[in-house]
Amino acid sequence: MNLLGVDVSGACATFSRLCYFGAPWYSVIVQWYRQQRSDHYRYPSSDDDIQVVYESKNYIVVNKDDLVPIDAYDAPSQVNVTQQVKKWFERRETERFFKQEPPPTDQQIEQWSKNLAQKIEDIRYCHRLDLGTSGCMCFARSTVASFLAYKAFIDKRVLKYYLALVQGHLHANYPIFVDVPIGENASSYGRIMCTNDHPYCTYPKAAQSHIDVLEHGEYDGKPASKVLVRILTGKRHQIRLHMNYLGHPIIGDYIYTEPIDYKPHRIMLHARSLTIHTDQELVDALAKDPFLTQFDPKWKRTKTIYPINRW
Repeated sequence: MNLLGVDVSGACATFSRLCYFGAPWYSVIVQWYRQQRSDHYRYPSSDDDIQVVYESKNYIVVNKDDLVPIDAYDAPSQVNVTQQVKKWFERRETERFFKQEPPPTDQQIEQWSKNLAQKIEDIRYCHRLDLGTSGCMCFARSTVASFLAYKAFIDKRVLKYYLALVQGHLHANYPIFVDVPIGENASSYGRIMCTNDHPYCTYPKAAQSHIDVLEHGEYDGKPASKVLVRILTGKRHQIRLHMNYLGHPIIGDYIYTEPIDYKPHRIMLHARSLTIHTDQELVDALAKDPFLTQFDPKWKRTKTIYPINRW
């Protein structure tokens, strides 16, 4: 969609999602700004723009792109991750089926098509990621697999690690443990969250995060740090709020920063690793680190604080 010669399709496509989840009105402007100004912004993403980092007979884990919604309910007019995974699975299975020798008969093709349609319908996501967060996202290939993954989350048999670029140099000679409850901000429209020290925090619930400082450097000429965060609980916007609580908000977070940090092309938060101990199998996935100078020249590492080979 063009308005006075400017493409505003990205902002229009996300407007309904932003209204539903109660994001500030200026979120639409930020999304549009990032689309227009950033070389990194790839909207609209295509069905083929998906990277599978783990696959088994029960699960598929993909490296979700930032600013791509999870399903059509979030943004009906946009390509979404669920659609991408199903299209990828359909394409892969089709290629495998028609490569077999001897060629399948018409009856075999008809039966295979019915079976494939059911398999595609059974694919569903096991957890959610924020729109602006990239990285590991798990999909179950059956109802049973979905239930067992859900049970693993309930039983706390899931390890989730995130990488983030935060404002300023965070100094700590040891891992930081943040135990600060999170609730809804009653002074804001929709599901904007806040820590329990906010005067309008309602129904706060326990939230714990474990933080390691990996690197110091600069982002766009300003001091920044790369951190590794393990979340022990799964509250909405937990990492963003806990980093803001420490005085080092995530770069590009246009909801919880003051003044609004709208210039970066994305929220610098990435689900680096996902491990799920299900009763069927051990799901262990790792998505590549997007916060490297080769991918984003604005980030320049100046000092390694805590080297970890896996990350």
